Amino acid sequence: MPAVTVFVRRLPATATNEHLAEVFSEIGPLKNCFVVRDRETEKCRGFGYVTFSMEDDAQRAIKEVREYEGEKIFVTVAKKKPDDKKKKKKKPKHEPTETKSPAKRTGIKKIKLKARLIIRNLSFKCEDDDLKQIFSEFGTVMEAKIPLKPDGKKRGFAFVQFKNMAEAGKALAAMNLKEIKASPKKKRDPLPSDVNEGRTIFIRNLAFDTDEEGLEEVLLQFGELKYVRVVMSVDTGYSKGCAFAQFKSKEGADKCIAAAAEDEKEFGGIRVDGRRLNVLPAVNREDAVKFKDKKVKTHTGSRNLYLAREGLIRPGSKTAEGVSETDLAKRTRFEELKRAKLKDMNVYVSKTRLCVHNLPKIVDQQKLQKLCFSAAGGKGVRINECRVMYDKKPICGQVMGKSLGYGFVEFKEHEHALQALRHLNNNPDIFGPQKRPIVEFSLEDGRKLKLKAIRLENSKVRLSCILVSHQCDVLKMSKLNEQLPQLQQHSGKKTGPLSKANAANVVKQEKEQEREYSGFMTKPEVEHVELKDGKKRPKVLHMPSHRGPKIRKRDKGKQPMVQPKKQKKVPSRKERKGSSFIEKSSMNRKPVSQRSREDVRFDTLVNQYKKKLMGTSNTKTAVKKSKWFC
Repeated sequence: MPAVTVFVRRLPATATNEHLAEVFSEIGPLKNCFVVRDRETEKCRGFGYVTFSMEDDAQRAIKEVREYEGEKIFVTVAKKKPDDKKKKKKKPKHEPTETKSPAKRTGIKKIKLKARLIIRNLSFKCEDDDLKQIFSEFGTVMEAKIPLKPDGKKRGFAFVQFKNMAEAGKALAAMNLKEIKASPKKKRDPLPSDVNEGRTIFIRNLAFDTDEEGLEEVLLQFGELKYVRVVMSVDTGYSKGCAFAQFKSKEGADKCIAAAAEDEKEFGGIRVDGRRLNVLPAVNREDAVKFKDKKVKTHTGSRNLYLAREGLIRPGSKTAEGVSETDLAKRTRFEELKRAKLKDMNVYVSKTRLCVHNLPKIVDQQKLQKLCFSAAGGKGVRINECRVMYDKKPICGQVMGKSLGYGFVEFKEHEHALQALRHLNNNPDIFGPQKRPIVEFSLEDGRKLKLKAIRLENSKVRLSCILVSHQCDVLKMSKLNEQLPQLQQHSGKKTGPLSKANAANVVKQEKEQEREYSGFMTKPEVEHVELKDGKKRPKVLHMPSHRGPKIRKRDKGKQPMVQPKKQKKVPSRKERKGSSFIEKSSMNRKPVSQRSREDVRFDTLVNQYKKKLMGTSNTKTAVKKSKWFC
């Protein structure tokens, strides 16, 4: 690689060759370095030249070197002098010292500069004499020099100057990539293992979003910690759900392991971010390898990521021959979506649920189920669910909307799902060669499935409560029906069983009467409620702070509406007869004071029976009274 010279300008007048070489030798090995001086004053004229052995070092110097003794300088690639033969002839025999070539200044010819070797990656124990002794086997060594830093330390490379190119070529071929003055590696003493001391613990069942700071806050209650490290996946860059922690004492590690092993009574154990930790003493690498060899590797991970490749068809492969461009475009789009979703650690690949794309519009759930049933082997195959996705907006004249062209099929066994996928995926005999089914294992979100399970459990609990309350009501009704004949004998009345319609009308009338005059209705409640901190809070509503009539802000300043007096309507003949009949019937009734206790008790039981039978209704509509005649 040819040498490259850079031009340095805006140098101070006090600049020297040695100091300029020190500044630029930090970048790489130099061939030549000098400052252009004035003839009379011998001071720097403000510029200089630096020749690097490697072009990369020169480019690096142009980018990195910006200052010289605290002053800003500019470094650029030096331009070559124009070849003007006429000017060369007119030049005087004795040229100024500052224009001499580097070869003449050092007393070495240009031809000999080509016989100069650069030795990189040199041991810091190697000296100049060692280099001369080693390379003298291949020829005459004119010079061997190891550059030093300003602090006196070696830079790690050296220059060896041979007499001619032939000797330099022999040395290059023989000594390239060979060790020079390499010190033998010492056997290090084994470091003290904290694993054998029992101070390190291994933690599993961590949430994927748990960080080291949050875990450290929980573990500090057992003792002082030296470090906490969450194990990260090399492929995804996310947490693996496990971690290591080292305590400063063995007692802290033992306390942590004992606390994590407690029985789960009222949220026992150690919990971080809602998950109970599984804490075990850590083992060394040798024991871990032994356990790994003993264990039969059948577990493929909780996310089943190996199934994400099942059925993958890449463009240009043999399986992609004959596949239409639209199908290949769909497959690449589905693959990109799958990659993006699997970056979330809560998403996993289902082992029994298939996602079938590229379905024709005429394929419904029954046809898809029959197709998957036969593809999985027929007899003995169990399909838990088969669903084709439709548009929410129905078509005119139909109940369902248009098919979206994909569906889901869930098998009971993984083997049947795998067999169905391998039979249906990219099969040209199913829907034709231009529209082949795209089948893959479905992606599931663990968080959504947990919420679904919680909703299902809550609905089961509510349903069981409703059934229990209904059974209690039936038992109470049966007991009340048994007591009715006895009450009728005591009261001396003969009443038949109440019909539902009549009971409902009576209950509505009674509630309407209560709403007319009862005012604010209260319910019997506990007077005080105990809080978590031991204090009590009153639960019964206090009396209103205002007295007198209710005045609303919206009615302030408004004049009260005067309702016009209604003209008395003259009753008709039928109404007069009806009112006289009602008055006569009411006169025949016994007054309340003359009614016996048995009658009152009987009426209350009947009212309770009505309420149990019909339930309480909060409707405000008035009950329509039936006519007095048939």
